[in-house]
Amino acid sequence: MNQRLRDASMRGNRPGPLSIPSIRVLLTSAVVGGAVLSSAPVFADSDVEELRAQLEALTLLVERQAEELRQLKQQHAPSGSINDAADGAQDADTTSSINDTAQRQPIGRFPDDAIVTAGSFDGSLQIPGDDASVRLGGFVRLEGSYDFDNMGIQDVTSVRTIPLDGTAEDDTRQARFHIRNSRLNVDYRKTTAFGPLRTFFEVDIFGGGGEFINNYELRVRHLAAQIGNVYVGQWWSYFDDVQSIPETSDFGGPLGAPILRNPGIRWAADVAPGWRLGLGVENPAGDIEDPEDLFASDEIPDITAFAQVTQDWGRLRVAGLVRRLSSTEDDVTVGGINLSGRLSLPFGGGKDNIAFQAQLGEGFTHYYSTFAGQGLAGFIDADGRIEATGITSAYIAYQRWWSEQWRSTVYASVLELDNPDGVPGSTFSRGEYYAANLFWTPLDGATFGMELVHASRETESGLAGDGMRFQISARVDF
Repeated sequence: MNQRLRDASMRGNRPGPLSIPSIRVLLTSAVVGGAVLSSAPVFADSDVEELRAQLEALTLLVERQAEELRQLKQQHAPSGSINDAADGAQDADTTSSINDTAQRQPIGRFPDDAIVTAGSFDGSLQIPGDDASVRLGGFVRLEGSYDFDNMGIQDVTSVRTIPLDGTAEDDTRQARFHIRNSRLNVDYRKTTAFGPLRTFFEVDIFGGGGEFINNYELRVRHLAAQIGNVYVGQWWSYFDDVQSIPETSDFGGPLGAPILRNPGIRWAADVAPGWRLGLGVENPAGDIEDPEDLFASDEIPDITAFAQVTQDWGRLRVAGLVRRLSSTEDDVTVGGINLSGRLSLPFGGGKDNIAFQAQLGEGFTHYYSTFAGQGLAGFIDADGRIEATGITSAYIAYQRWWSEQWRSTVYASVLELDNPDGVPGSTFSRGEYYAANLFWTPLDGATFGMELVHASRETESGLAGDGMRFQISARVDF
């Protein structure tokens, strides 16, 4: 060490700047060292000379460090650090040590567009380096039910599956818990020269796995994109009106509500204050009963359209559907109309409302989730002609807000099929659905509910069956 200090002093190779505490230590060491030398006559002359040389080298280093400290303080004291200047602030403490000054020097700075900030819509984040915003969301939903009478399918109320009176299944009681209606979604949005750009992807775990085991599979609910006023992908059919569906614990909702997520190309735009029009070209699904020697085909897409008005008193909507049922021997054009809305009432602080839907037409039974894939849209007679099934359906619901956290809904619905002559006597003919519920939202993003449902069905031959179900639900958003 002695040799290194001597060499450093002779060559002028200096270590980096020292802090004030370090300089104080060196000075103290020098003073102590001098005192020791002056009071140590027992040392040999050679030892004294060596110690004196070390002290001179150390003193030289201290003087040079002190000079460098004075120069650095003169450079930084008037204007403060770089970070201070960037923040528009001056450093009033001109006695700060060199270490304090060094700590304020920026090692590096992220560019402004690399910082994650709030996005353009609720719950979203702006993507660094882009003006787009994205939100990851969804909810965990637990549902439980107890059937006082067998209701057929447990995870939704489907009037089509209710056992008929007098059958062995009719008296069976069942309990069930599941999480199949939980969801996960990703929402991406940005503004472009062509208008808003948005993509939305949502899945639940209602697919596969069976009803009685905890082995669920992901199912695509929505996968769609918007560019301006044009929408492509799988989304709610324009014949549906999901905004008018009442709040329910039952995943299936009221009987008289078309609910179909359908791939297609759609256009919608606001044409006047409070007025909106839409037109869709959607995936067809013949869904007709086929004899062994005939096969249904989907010749042309379904055409849907709607007109909607929204005002202070609520919202009204009328939608239309035109579609083609085809077989190897015949083609028939069918369709329907759907009148729906939600009207505000002067009760419950203006939050009470009445929601309703009513459909009339033929050949679109698969637009109702309980009948999808059942081949009820039409039948083929012995001559190969297609006879479409007539449909009359409606529901009405009243929602009462007891407070900001508590509300109830009561609703009644009915659906009747006008089946062609000659259909089997076991074919579904008429269904009714009545329910009342109570929901509680103690905090944002957490809702708990309970509901009592009574549903019934009749067949073409006049046989009937009914059942009652009590349901609970707990939903936590994220």
